[in-house]
Amino acid sequence: MKIKNLPLAASLFALLLVPSAKASLIVTYAESPNSVNSTLSNTEVYTFDSLTADQKHTNVSWSGVGTFDALYVKSVDQYGGAVDASYPSGSPYSVQSTSIGIDPVPVTNLTLTTPSAYFGFWWSAGDPKNVLDFYSGNNLVAEFTTANLMLKLKNESAYLGNPRNRSLDSAEPFAFINFYGETGTTWDKITFSNIGSSGFESDNYTSRVGAWGTGPGEAGKPVPGVVLETVNGLDVSVPEPGTALAGLLVAAGFVARRFSKKR
Repeated sequence: MKIKNLPLAASLFALLLVPSAKASLIVTYAESPNSVNSTLSNTEVYTFDSLTADQKHTNVSWSGVGTFDALYVKSVDQYGGAVDASYPSGSPYSVQSTSIGIDPVPVTNLTLTTPSAYFGFWWSAGDPKNVLDFYSGNNLVAEFTTANLMLKLKNESAYLGNPRNRSLDSAEPFAFINFYGETGTTWDKITFSNIGSSGFESDNYTSRVGAWGTGPGEAGKPVPGVVLETVNGLDVSVPEPGTALAGLLVAAGFVARRFSKKR
C-alpha cells in the first residue's frame, strides 16, 4: 500500500506510541499459548505455593505488595496449577467460586500497599463470567469481565486445554493476561469475583508499581501481548475485526468501537 500523505502517516505512527487519555487500562493476552508468567521486569509474583491446598485462607500477606482478605487454594488438577521449577507437575492455584463442594470464597480483595500500574495473572479453565474490578480509593478505575476474552480465545485453538497437557480440559482456554495502566492510571485494590456459580481459576499473580515504559528497554514500545480491549470504568473499547494494525492502534484510541457493559 502506497502512503501519499507522509506527514499524516508520521503523525499517526507517533500516536501509536502515546497512550490514549480516554482509556484507563489496556488488556492484552500473551502471544504464546504456553506462557504462564509475565514477561515484564521488576515485578513481584505470588504463586499460592506456600499455602495449604484445598482450604480457605484469610488475611494472606503478599510480601512487599499487599494483602488478600480471603482465598480458596486448590490442589493442581486439570483446571489449574501452573508448572514451575518447584512444581514440574503443577502447583496449587486460587479459586473464587460459589460452587457446591468448594468452600465458598465468592469475592477476593487484594489491597495493595503502594498504588500500582501493572497486574498480570495466568487465567486457567477460562470462564466468561470472571470479573476483576480495579479501584483507586473508592473510585472504580476499570471493570474487566472475561466474556470478550473467552470469545476471542475459543476461536484460537492453540489456547484451548491445559498447556501442561492439552488433552486436559480441552474445551476451555488458558492464557496469561496483562493489565497495563495508561499514563497516570494506578490502582490500590483489585477485587476478583464471578457472576453466577462457576469458578474463577487463576495463578501466578504478578504486580508492578511502575507503568509500562518505565522499565529497562520499554520506552516508546507498544505494550507486550495481543491487545484485547481497553477499559475505562465500565466503558470498553474493542478493536474492529480485520483492521490493519488494530492491536497497536487501539492502544492509541484509534479504530475502535465503544460500548458500555450491561450488568
